[in-house]
Amino acid sequence: MYLKANLEKRMVRRDTQSRQALYMAEGGIEWAKAHLLSDFGLRRGEVVFDMGRAAISIESSGGDYKVISEGRSGLAVRKIEEILQEKTGKWIVKSYQELHQ
Repeated sequence: MYLKANLEKRMVRRDTQSRQALYMAEGGIEWAKAHLLSDFGLRRGEVVFDMGRAAISIESSGGDYKVISEGRSGLAVRKIEEILQEKTGKWIVKSYQELHQ
């Protein structure tokens, strides 16, 4: 009984950390959107949250920005890529995908 309960507890913790890592990655994308509006030359950044962190990299190409944000929470890592285009102070998301390693 103890082994089963312990296994279930670890599975729940891993699932929770995985979701938190995804939220960290999404938070990194939002951080990049906010900062790019004032600094179009921005290429890297990092955001630290209570439950983890996000490392952000940005590439510029022909007016579009490819933003990759890697969220980490505990042992979980999730990575998101968005292709963004700025139009009159607002971001248009041209593509969104989760990158799997």
